[in-house]
Amino acid sequence: MIYKKVISSIVLVSVLFLLFTVSASAQELTKIYTDSDVGFSISYPEGWVEGELEGALAWIYDEETSSELIVIMEEIPEGFTAKQYAEAVGDWLEENLSDYKEDSLTEYTLAGTPGMLRIYSFTFKGENSTIPVKTIEAYIVKDNYGVAVLCDTVSDSFQAMEVTFRKILESFKFLE
Repeated sequence: MIYKKVISSIVLVSVLFLLFTVSASAQELTKIYTDSDVGFSISYPEGWVEGELEGALAWIYDEETSSELIVIMEEIPEGFTAKQYAEAVGDWLEENLSDYKEDSLTEYTLAGTPGMLRIYSFTFKGENSTIPVKTIEAYIVKDNYGVAVLCDTVSDSFQAMEVTFRKILESFKFLE
């Protein structure tokens, strides 16, 4: 599963953000990332940096707030629903992330498409450190592809970043 590669990369990237703290309120989304090949766009705050992350369609991060945005698209079995996709990802998360804890899994609409929204936390355990991480992640299915859009940060900063994260998720759209 591509998801496995991306989450493994997220865990490694989280180490880079350990030294930064968050003092952020809701940030305005002034930048737009567009992938014309896949056909989507998503907005993000000024100061965030577009990078490359194996297995991700988009990876945009902010060292100042220790936050990141990731867009993933992977082929799934024909007929899979967003709920089934979210449950499959949840099973993988539970099996592969240290101290994984699901706070919620609820119905959600992303890009006008019915889907699911999960909030969860886990602990990144490096050689010399542990980092608590909290994530908000939306799932939809489009043309036999599972689409996951996630935002995460260190757990202590999640509450300060949640409004911005939700605005980012709401900005995701497919190009016509």
